[in-house]
Amino acid sequence: MDGVTLVTGATGKLGRVLMRELEERGLPARGMSRSASGMARADLLTGEGLAAALDGAGLVIHAATDGRRDVRAAERLLGALKPEQHLLYVSIVGVDRVPLPYYRQKLAVEHLVRARGGSIFRATQFHDLLFTLARASARLPVMFYPAFDLQPVDTRDVARRLAAVSASLRNGAAPVEEDFGGPEVRPVKDLFRGFLQVYGKRRPLAPLRLPGKTFRGYRAGGHLAPNHALGTVTWEDYLRDRAEA
Repeated sequence: MDGVTLVTGATGKLGRVLMRELEERGLPARGMSRSASGMARADLLTGEGLAAALDGAGLVIHAATDGRRDVRAAERLLGALKPEQHLLYVSIVGVDRVPLPYYRQKLAVEHLVRARGGSIFRATQFHDLLFTLARASARLPVMFYPAFDLQPVDTRDVARRLAAVSASLRNGAAPVEEDFGGPEVRPVKDLFRGFLQVYGKRRPLAPLRLPGKTFRGYRAGGHLAPNHALGTVTWEDYLRDRAEA
C-alpha cells in the first residue's frame, strides 16, 4: 500500500499519541484537523478540505469522534475515499452489547466501514476517561463509583498496537477486526481506591447503581474483553506517571 497514513482526530487524546508512535516507527503519517496548524485541515461534516487531506494517502486511521455526529462524519469520509484507500476505524469494545447512545453511533459507523471492506479496531475504555470520572467523583464528600468492572487501557498501548496493525495493512494484509483490552479487569471500586491512594485523598466510597438496559449491559460485562487483555500499562502505572509528570 503506497502513500502516507492519514489520521483523523490527530489532536485528540489517542490521535496525538498515535501520531508520535507512527513517526517513531518511521511510518509516513499525516494528521488531519479542522484548525490545528501543521496538519491537513479538513472538516468531516462539511467535507471542506477533505479531498486535499486524502490526496496521497494509502491508509486512513479514523480516530475522530464527537459522540453526536459520528455517522454523518463517517459517511462523508467514506464517500470521499478512493477505491484503493483503506480505512481503519477506531471503535470501542461493547458497542454491540451495551445500548449507550454514543455506542449506537459507533456501531452504526462499524456497519458502514464493514460494508466498504474496511478494518475495525475496538479498544476498552481509556485510562484518561476513568481518571476524569475518578477526579470528578473525588470532589464530593462521598466518592460514588459505578458498581461494575472496567478494563482500562492506556492510549500508549493502543497507539502501539494501531501502529503495528497499520504497518501490516500497508504491507498487504487482509482487513482486520480486532479487540484490544487493558491488562486487568477490576471493579471500579478498586480502581477508585487506587486513585485516592496515589493522590493522598480520603473519601468514603459508595456504589452507584442505575436502572435500565445500559447499566445492565455494563454489569454484565458487555464492555470488557478479558480474552484480549493485551495492554501492558496498569491503572496504577498510569496514575504514577501522571502524578510524576
